[in-house]
This record gives sequence, C-alpha cells and structure tokens, in this order.
Amino acid sequence: MKFIKFSILVLIFIVLTACLPAAKTTITEKPKNLTLDDQMNKLTGQIISSFKESKIRKIAVIEFADLNGNVTNFGSFIAEELITRIFMTNKFEVVERNLLNKVLAEQKLGITGFIDEESAISIGRLLGVEAIVTGSITDLVNDVKLNARLISTETGSIFSVASVSIQKDETIRKLMGEGMQKNNSSLINESIPTKTQEPQTNLLQTQIKHGIKFELESCFYTGEFLSIIFNMTNESTDKQISLLDRSTKMYVRFIDDQGREYRSPNIKLGTHRNGWNGIQDITVVEGVGTQLIYKFSNVKIKPNIVKRLDILLQIPELNNCFEVTYRNIEVTE
Repeated sequence: MKFIKFSILVLIFIVLTACLPAAKTTITEKPKNLTLDDQMNKLTGQIISSFKESKIRKIAVIEFADLNGNVTNFGSFIAEELITRIFMTNKFEVVERNLLNKVLAEQKLGITGFIDEESAISIGRLLGVEAIVTGSITDLVNDVKLNARLISTETGSIFSVASVSIQKDETIRKLMGEGMQKNNSSLINESIPTKTQEPQTNLLQTQIKHGIKFELESCFYTGEFLSIIFNMTNESTDKQISLLDRSTKMYVRFIDDQGREYRSPNIKLGTHRNGWNGIQDITVVEGVGTQLIYKFSNVKIKPNIVKRLDILLQIPELNNCFEVTYRNIEVTE
C-alpha cells in the first residue's frame, strides 16, 4: 500500500515538472560591425530621404574635407561613392565630378567641403544644379564621423543634414593618409621623396618668386589636352611680366610619370592669349589675382602625375629670366 502511494506521488511530481515552462537560455549576440559599404548605403539613404518631399532633381556632390579644410583621398572616395549610389536610384541627375571640379577651379570657388552661401549660389547658376551635397570628416582615432550637408543653391543655406560613423580599418587609414591636399589659403612644402617613400602629390601648392605668387589650383586632362591652372598675384608694386616659350632656354614644359616631355602650351593670362609664343610685357597690378592657364595639346595618353613642370618668366627690371618649378602634380579628368 505504501509502495502504491509512493508511486502515485512520484507520478504527480513528474507530471507537474513537465508542465513547468522550460528555463530560457539567454544568448548574447556580438554586435555586428557595419562595413564601409553598409554605412555608405545608410548615408545615401538619409540623403535620398531628405530629397523625397522636394522637387530637387539635379545635384552636385563635392569632396568631403576634414575639419582643417584638407581633402584626402578618403574625401574624394566618399564623393565618388555618393555620386554612384545616388545616380543608381534613377531619381536624380548628378553632375559628373570632374566637370564640377573644373568649373570650381575656373571660377576660383575652391574644392573643399566648406561652401559658403555665395559659392553655393554660383555653382547652382553655373551648372544648373538645385542642391549641393558636401560635408566633413572627423577623425575620432578608431572611427571616423561623416557629416553630410545638403545645401540649396537657390538660397545658399543648409536645408538638411545626414551623418554616420565608420570604424577605421586599414583601407580607410590608407585613404586618409595618402594624397593630402590643402585648401587655397594653405602652403604645402614640397616633399622630398626618399628611396622607400613615394612622393606625395601637391595639387594645391603656393610659390613666391620675385614678388609674384603662384597658387596651383588644378591640373586636369580632357581629350588630348592637359590644362594646368594657377592663380597668379603680384604682391609688390605694379610691374610688367612676360611668360616665355618657343626658344632653347625660354620654355614651358612638363614631364609625366612615364618620362614623356611636352612643351609649347597655349597660354592664357586673364584676358590675354598669345598662342604658342608666350605672352609679352603684360602689366600685373599689385594685389590683384589673375588666372593663368597653360594648355598642352597632343597629350595622347593621360598621365597620372606631372612629375615636373617648369615655367620660365621674365621681369624687365631683372637681368635674367627666372624659373618656377613644380613637382608631383596630381592629374584629374
């Protein structure tokens, strides 16, 4: 009898135990590290969302700069990625980046991510765009923060923003460290390459010779032409200057990264042109910046780098000519 009672109690215990809810096992998932591609998709989505309720259809994307106004390869990469991703939505017309940079250089509007109201309105007028996407890159040691700004070219004001954070990997570190460019107000000392170090490109470089300041603004390749654009300013009293070419010593030339040499470009200084023979005895006024363009023709293969550019100039009061030399200039399209 006792055995029967004990068996019944055991059976009741088993039944009750089976009815109890199973103990939950907590599984902690390791947070997923979002890749650069993931975050670029997220940033693009935020930008597209900001355009949804507007009638904006044509936009321009300008390279992102760091907080000091420098544009690295990473800033150019961000712009390229946004152009591609926004264009692939088939909802917007996006201005080709090289055309944008060419217009910015010609109009001396600068190419950094910091665009003021006047510049934004000018870009809108010149390119017919309704909005500009640009922004900044903040280095947070282990991460980078991308802050995008959407600027109306009608008012020149910001109408929306977007941002993402990206964990820095080897690729991002490399992009942020190579091809450093400075804004127009900065001076970059020409780097001296060593046997183990590749020379850095100097896209925006300033030199002053005999009171004449040369600011290298852009170098781009179109068709079979290579154009190099300067802003030239006389920082002393008014003087006459000659930009020389077409003789053994009086030349303008560049040598590319394959050792190919090109001479005798078309030259334009402000409104003055003089074909293949240089420009003679032009008065340059103190403190007035003037655009100087050298356009080399018959450049059948696009160089990646202008390894050396030599410009020969003459000021009448000097006994001899003087030369301005640039090295390692990055070529864009």
